Amino acid sequence: MAVFLPLSCLSAPGNAAGQERNSALPALKVVVLVDESGSLAEADVAREKEAARTIVYSALAPGSIISVVGFGSSNGPGQSAVRVACPPTTLDTAQQRDSLAGCIGGLHRRAPGEGDGTDHAAALQQALGFVGMEKTEKKLVFLLTDGKLDVSDSPAWGDTPARRNGAAAAKAQETLEELDRAGAQVWPLGFGKVDSAALKGFAKGKSCTPSVADPHEQVTPSSVELRAAVQEAFSSASCVKYGPLDTGNVPKGGSVELNVEIPGVASDASILVYKRDPRVQVEYLPPGKTTPAPAAGGSHFEFAGQNTETEALRITDPEPGRWTVRLSSADVPAQEVAATVAYQAVVKAYLTVDPPQPAAGQPVNVSMQVWARNRAVTDPATVQGLTFKTVVTGASGAPLGELTLSDPDRDGTFGGQFGVPADATGALTFTGTVTGVGIGGDTRVLATSVQNGAAPVRAQILFDSNTATVTPGGSITGTVSMTNNSAAPVPMRLEVASPTEGASISVEPGSSVAPVGVTTVPFTLRFGPDTPEGPNGATLRVLTGGAPVAERLFAIEVEPEPGVLEKFFWLWVVLGIAAVGLLLFGFGKFRARRSAAHVSGLQVRLLKGDEEISALEPPDGDVPEFGFVVYQEFTGRRLQPAGPGDAEVYRVRRAGPEFRLTPPLGEPVALAPGDRHELGDRHALVLVDQRMTGMAGNSPVGGGFSPFAGERPASGDDGAYADPFGDRPSPGVPTSVPSAAGGSGREDPFSAGDPFSDEPPGGSYRDPGNPFATD
Repeated sequence: MAVFLPLSCLSAPGNAAGQERNSALPALKVVVLVDESGSLAEADVAREKEAARTIVYSALAPGSIISVVGFGSSNGPGQSAVRVACPPTTLDTAQQRDSLAGCIGGLHRRAPGEGDGTDHAAALQQALGFVGMEKTEKKLVFLLTDGKLDVSDSPAWGDTPARRNGAAAAKAQETLEELDRAGAQVWPLGFGKVDSAALKGFAKGKSCTPSVADPHEQVTPSSVELRAAVQEAFSSASCVKYGPLDTGNVPKGGSVELNVEIPGVASDASILVYKRDPRVQVEYLPPGKTTPAPAAGGSHFEFAGQNTETEALRITDPEPGRWTVRLSSADVPAQEVAATVAYQAVVKAYLTVDPPQPAAGQPVNVSMQVWARNRAVTDPATVQGLTFKTVVTGASGAPLGELTLSDPDRDGTFGGQFGVPADATGALTFTGTVTGVGIGGDTRVLATSVQNGAAPVRAQILFDSNTATVTPGGSITGTVSMTNNSAAPVPMRLEVASPTEGASISVEPGSSVAPVGVTTVPFTLRFGPDTPEGPNGATLRVLTGGAPVAERLFAIEVEPEPGVLEKFFWLWVVLGIAAVGLLLFGFGKFRARRSAAHVSGLQVRLLKGDEEISALEPPDGDVPEFGFVVYQEFTGRRLQPAGPGDAEVYRVRRAGPEFRLTPPLGEPVALAPGDRHELGDRHALVLVDQRMTGMAGNSPVGGGFSPFAGERPASGDDGAYADPFGDRPSPGVPTSVPSAAGGSGREDPFSAGDPFSDEPPGGSYRDPGNPFATD
């Protein structure tokens, strides 16, 4: 059973209120400070505007307040160091989000007559005024600048350039400290020719979660690095998560499609499109749909910036999966475009302690889980990077300990252990928080108290498997281990509390009796046939006397009922193997039959009398028929393969163990291997089957001895003995002569004498130069 993710869990009467409050994405207060000074180029300011729109479009939480301020310096009458391009705007309608995209377009590089210096102090003071000193919302300040403070021409800061810059720098640091005390984060992003050391000094505050970096400076020399830097900064500041950036080229008069992936946990998402020219048109197609949003794909849509270089579509309850972003161009020159998605999940955290009411000095197991979109979050990739912390306070409100929970089993339940102080009495409060990039975060409070004296009954819930899954109507098992230190048996009850919406989960047995001492009670959790697929869970409790003595969070992955294929998988495997075997066997038989009909292994021999004068094998043995001709040359008749245009062609086919020879203009003749087909004038054809080498009846002469056919015939048997390793007999040479002893035997054809010897025929020869020779 996969102890996956979060469920509600109430330990004692009165705890429900703390754990059941509604969750929502935390609203943000965001101020974007945009450097308009003359030390920046026009292209740098254009990239600042892209960054500002990215920040505005990425603020997903309803009720967030965004301000955009351009700044330079005040060098004379009619000039202002700061200019509020977009006054504080609450993001609760599509029109307000779109208005921010439009007013950002008013930012520009200042001319000397507008005050083209760089007054960071005035800009930061304006930001402090907007975010306020109340520590209620997340407060984010993004400073887009080259880092070079320059108020040398601003008389309000002093009487000399050096004094002016020194005074402004000191005021900027003072304001940064005030922003830090107000709980604001300050993220400096460098554009143009950046003074990196100066830029670094502007960073202040803590990021949204311990798992990511705190505010720090970043330089953005290119568009790709700009987008990455802005996304990293806003993600670390607000815990919004971004998907990969997809890029392409939209041709003039054509279109291109980009893709972004929205995960299933996302409750809010914004698809950001960097089109670079307001004339480029964009459509957003939900997964598997051909009709663009807003016709499908979510419960609420807000379009923004369609008449600017960067636009976005914000979606509430987005349909998860791969979205297609289609960009079309009419008269716009071909150019690179890009798209990404920012998303966040509204989550609900739950907290349990076991035992629900601990005694002084007793260890307490603390567990937390998290849910999104009414489902337990069970995906390890999603919970990776989340931080779960629990702070324990006593009756006085003083902290007794802080735990950072972990998930070593990667099952979605984060846990840790806290030891109740030996002298603790009265109330105990556990406050659990979950934070991380991609979620809105949540806080849960569980109140309990320290027992007076040792608990008479203690219990622990264990599941038989921590990795089980079930199908609708299925079940999982476990045991309750109980220790009853009282003087009499104690009735106990098992109950399932706060199940997933739509889940039907029951426990058997519902009640039992714990005898004195240690006992184990097996239980079964049953999931009704109507339980929805996906993670389903609840809190399992053990109660005695109406009070909980143990509880366990769980979430089980309910999988669809396997089909016929899955149910009988191994049967199908066996049948499949058998079918493959039969196919291979049949194919083998088929090939064997085809091969048996081929003329491979055939040899045609042309004999004159008993002498072989020509032999021929098919040039291609993998054909059913072999054609050849008998032709006359000056040395006699010979065999050769038939060619195109040859008239008198002999054709040979196999017919079972025999051959079928069709002479030119004749009827087919059946021949066994080794049989002669007379041609006349002492010539004959013999067909030899080399597949049957050594078998009786496969001799080209017929009746000849084969060394593989059996025993050698005895002397005097019919048929002359032929040495199987000797040369064929030549015409006119005797094959049998009397031996020197008068017996019958083979005659030496050279017995008449060596034709090259000086000795007379029949005489012996002695080498006169050989001293070892004997007479």
